[in-house]
Amino acid sequence: MNDAEKVKILLEVVRDEILPLTESESARGNASSGSAILRPDTLTSVMVGADNRLQNPLFHGDIDAINRFFKLPVHPPAEELIFLATHDPCPMCASAIAWAGFKELWVLFDSDKIEPAGSMQTSTAMYRNMFGTEGIRQENSFFVRHSIWKTVAASADRDELQALFDEIERRYASL
Repeated sequence: MNDAEKVKILLEVVRDEILPLTESESARGNASSGSAILRPDTLTSVMVGADNRLQNPLFHGDIDAINRFFKLPVHPPAEELIFLATHDPCPMCASAIAWAGFKELWVLFDSDKIEPAGSMQTSTAMYRNMFGTEGIRQENSFFVRHSIWKTVAASADRDELQALFDEIERRYASL
């Protein structure tokens, strides 16, 4: 499967699985982040999560997905799976993804894409002030981070993928 095919499926997972759960949680007053844990061969979901900070301020969308995943009575090893995040993980979530053992991270909205809107200001400040960095390194000793947005922009199938990305972005903007 090439990157364009993979990104198309990842976008469909966001649109069809993560976004409906996120819309429901957002309507209850939670933030708009969500995540999915996927099988690498089929890109089917093992678990989906959404922000639930009303229950606990630590329950960001990534943490929710990780908690749900590890509550499964039987689950594949995390290092064999793909972690899909709708937003660049905050320092806490990035650390949790690493501690959980996921080796591949895909991000829908990069911090540099959404930072002007202000939705990543606290995370960016934490990265800068606590760790002296601007965010997650693309490649580190824990996982490799991929950008869906940048992959779409560089794809030969850009028009089709961009239309799907734009549809998702519009729905997130309404939350």
